[in-house]
Amino acid sequence: MRRVLARLLFAGLLAVLTEAAGVGLVGTATWMIVRAAERPPLSALAVAIAAVRAFALLKGGIRYAERLASHDVVLRVLADLRARAFAALAARHGAVVEGDALSRVVSDVDAVQDLLLRAVLPAGVAAVIGVAAVAGVGAADPRAGAVLAGGLLIAGLLLPLLANALNRSGAAIAAARGAVAQSTVDLAHGAAELAAFGAMPAALAEASASGRRLARLEARAAAVSGLVTGAAALVPAATAVAIAVLVAGPSAPVLALVALTVGEVVVPLAAAAARQGEVRAAVARVRDLTRSAATVTQEPERRAWGGPVSVRLRGVTVRYPHGAKAALDGVDLDLPAGRRVAVVGASGAGKSTLLDAIAGRAPLVAGAVDGRPDGAEPWQVAGGVFADAHVFHATVRENLTLGRDGFGDDELRAALGAAGLAEHAGRLDDVVGEDGGRLSGGQRQRLLLARALLDPPPVLLLDEPTEGLDPAAADAVLATALLAAGERTVVVVTHRRADLDRFDQVITVEDGRLVAG
Repeated sequence: MRRVLARLLFAGLLAVLTEAAGVGLVGTATWMIVRAAERPPLSALAVAIAAVRAFALLKGGIRYAERLASHDVVLRVLADLRARAFAALAARHGAVVEGDALSRVVSDVDAVQDLLLRAVLPAGVAAVIGVAAVAGVGAADPRAGAVLAGGLLIAGLLLPLLANALNRSGAAIAAARGAVAQSTVDLAHGAAELAAFGAMPAALAEASASGRRLARLEARAAAVSGLVTGAAALVPAATAVAIAVLVAGPSAPVLALVALTVGEVVVPLAAAAARQGEVRAAVARVRDLTRSAATVTQEPERRAWGGPVSVRLRGVTVRYPHGAKAALDGVDLDLPAGRRVAVVGASGAGKSTLLDAIAGRAPLVAGAVDGRPDGAEPWQVAGGVFADAHVFHATVRENLTLGRDGFGDDELRAALGAAGLAEHAGRLDDVVGEDGGRLSGGQRQRLLLARALLDPPPVLLLDEPTEGLDPAAADAVLATALLAAGERTVVVVTHRRADLDRFDQVITVEDGRLVAG
């Protein structure tokens, strides 16, 4: 944090020097023109000519350095914040819907950039330059200093406060963007299902309504911003005219143009203030999201497995947002250490939600999941292949390790072999495409299984690990996976009745309840 603050202060110092060079350039150039009208000897203008050149070079050079410094610190902050937001989403596992999650990780995090580059830095620079300019102009002519101070207060303080007060739709805009993103994701990913169930017209109408609402909110915010920014732009000009009228003598044009230049430094503050409601709402959404990451212990490079772990579910109830009924309803279940358990049931019965509850991925309305070692988080104990598991547009190696260190190529090849994907053991650096697009459905599922088997947790959860495989391959892969799990507890969701003989216990889920075991 201290390093970030130091970088931000350095960028602010460069920005102050840039604006100071600009004011010096305008003041010196104006004085030189006024003095040249008197036709003095060239030697009388030599210092001013050199100063104009120096200020011009300094302004351009320091501006370039300031852009590098400010964007460097902001991009570092965004990279860290986006990583923490992604970690928080991973920790919350579906508590935030996909489109809203995308909005938070992208547009809401980008709002931090606007906060730093268009609000914090400009406000600090305007304050320093404004105070210095008022002091300097006031020393030359007190009346001009007073006028300049009044103009800066109007453009840099009163109008930004007015803009902030008028634009109260910031939180609504941030939420509306999330709704538009969610509608877009639903249409893009669920087009086939929506068409099959005849729900496409309703989905399109809902997406259009979300888009129109966002457009209305943004148009209103843009109107406020435009009006206030336009008013702020007129204030420096009015200030310069007032100084030119009040101040007599050759110093009038110099002081007037200096006031105009300084006034332009504070003009962007009005536009920034008009967006502060929106920016604050976006930053608050990111802050709320990342708070959960602060309570999640970072996953170690390798899991420290101390032996078999038993798990107990007592009265577990899960109800997802917008759900008409509970996905799990008062489930009691004992999973003794080292047990092999199969979970069966109709589609939508709650099988995947049961795995999510065991792994701490599902929000519990009631009940508890017990049996973890003292101090352990759910993800440290239970994990594996879930229904929403993602294959990244990266190499086979990267999809297996997920950025964790400490895995040798032999371990990666062994995991691929155990998952029935031995053909990729020699092609660890092959890119698998977006969401595994270069793999078949069966290969994609086996890659996810290999990821789980690379460093399996004490309780291994597998949701349809053999989906997309022919019966012979499915039998071989499941047998190898169970063998690779060793003494670990294994819970497998499956629809293949032929697999059930391999398990110690079979659980049937129906309408969110356990009906047999």
